[in-house]
Amino acid sequence: MGMIYAGICAALAVLLFLSRKEEIRAEPDTPALDRYFLKPAQWLYKRLPGEKSRAGGRSGTQLREELQLLYPSGAKERFRRCQVEKLSGLLLVFLAAAVLGGLIRLSGSLDGRLTEDGRLMRNSYGEGEAQVSLTVRGQEAEAGENTAAGENTGTEKAAAGRGDEAEETGGGSDWEEEITVTIPERRYTRQELEDMLPEVRAYLEQEIRGENATLDEVRSALSLPAEAEGYPFQISWRSGNYGLIRTDGTVRNEETAERGEIVELTAVLSCYEDTWEESFSVRVCPPLLSEEEKRRKLLLDRIAAEDEEAAYEDSLRLPEQAEGEELVWTEKRSDDSLLIFLLILAAGAAQYRFADGDLRKRLEKRERQLLLSYPEFISRLTLLMGAGLPVRAAFMRMAADYRKKKERGKNYVYEELQLVCREMESGVTEVEAYEHFGRRCRLPQYRKCAALLVQNLKKGSAGLLAALQEEAEHSFEERKRNAREEGERAGTKLLLPMMMMLAVVMVLILVPACFSFAGM
Repeated sequence: MGMIYAGICAALAVLLFLSRKEEIRAEPDTPALDRYFLKPAQWLYKRLPGEKSRAGGRSGTQLREELQLLYPSGAKERFRRCQVEKLSGLLLVFLAAAVLGGLIRLSGSLDGRLTEDGRLMRNSYGEGEAQVSLTVRGQEAEAGENTAAGENTGTEKAAAGRGDEAEETGGGSDWEEEITVTIPERRYTRQELEDMLPEVRAYLEQEIRGENATLDEVRSALSLPAEAEGYPFQISWRSGNYGLIRTDGTVRNEETAERGEIVELTAVLSCYEDTWEESFSVRVCPPLLSEEEKRRKLLLDRIAAEDEEAAYEDSLRLPEQAEGEELVWTEKRSDDSLLIFLLILAAGAAQYRFADGDLRKRLEKRERQLLLSYPEFISRLTLLMGAGLPVRAAFMRMAADYRKKKERGKNYVYEELQLVCREMESGVTEVEAYEHFGRRCRLPQYRKCAALLVQNLKKGSAGLLAALQEEAEHSFEERKRNAREEGERAGTKLLLPMMMMLAVVMVLILVPACFSFAGM
């Protein structure tokens, strides 16, 4: 595989050299890495067989149509440019794959543990065990290997002949097996470990102090490590007084006398099967308090004393003086008003943000109702005009009927009809009123109807009734199709409730059955 990776890199280098004289400029949106391979890609594109046929096919035709929409004046050049950029990206992928594959193979060869003389290399101290995948082959020993150097060649030829015969007949004993060997890390000798103990003790003396200056004056928590960095020991701790020092390093020195107390702290070092102990004398002293901490401790002690005296009363009196100072107590109350205020503002901002979405939903609902009401509207209009009413009178009649039945619900088509009637009553011409009607409804069906009505006013009523009847028939067919879509949409919405009901029914059936079997 290494030769393949090297061959790909060499081929790309030759391609870069051959295409050095190609003329092509990178677009601003071309990725930086792809720009290096634009010239080789163009060189290849010109010389690959079937350049003209590459523009054909369904995908090529579709790409040309899309490019024609985006670039009406240069679709052919953009098609060639697109193919060159795609080829440039492919060359970049080849280079990345070859380089990464070669690096991974090189790193794998450098990490090999099997030497030429058949030895497996261990990890050094502290690096942990390693796993090595090996392939072992067993071959039948040749007769020439078991003979002395002075034997004649006739015996060797005979052995070779027997070996060839065994290979031909399949009677050889060659085999191959893959095994995984776990190699522990290199171990220290006991003498090497004992030589490290003074260094480990010095390390621990510095480490366990934590934030304390010395072990002779310990006032804050100690740092008791579980291992010494750079050394193979595992460390556990014992304390001579667990009430003062715990094994996690916590120091309980609130009640310690001013002169302090000495505690024997023991580190148990273990490595392999051997253990050693190192002891440290620690003087635990009371904590140093700041002025604020001293004042707080004094006040808490005074309050505790007052609480003890008034233990059987319904309240206790707070101290009024401390160290000659008058004390004024106020209760700190929690105030969540700011949080509530911010939450309400956030809710208002969210409502403001999604108000447009609600408006869009209402517009979609209006358009849906207009679409469903169109067959009824065009049928009534055709019926009234067939009875002899002109368009204006038909609109007035439908608007008047809607006003009488408006309490049944709002219908956007007839609301628009009322608006058309008001416009015509206020002096707007019929042509403008019908055009306004089509624009407000926005659907192509209403625009077509408005166009027919305007054409009727401009060119006469010949053929208008037949056109409206044809439009009414077409609208009813479209209404059937919309009804089928609504039914499919309703079935999809009911799918989740039906699945939930199925799960409930299964639980109602299976739970009693399980209990009955358990009772048996």
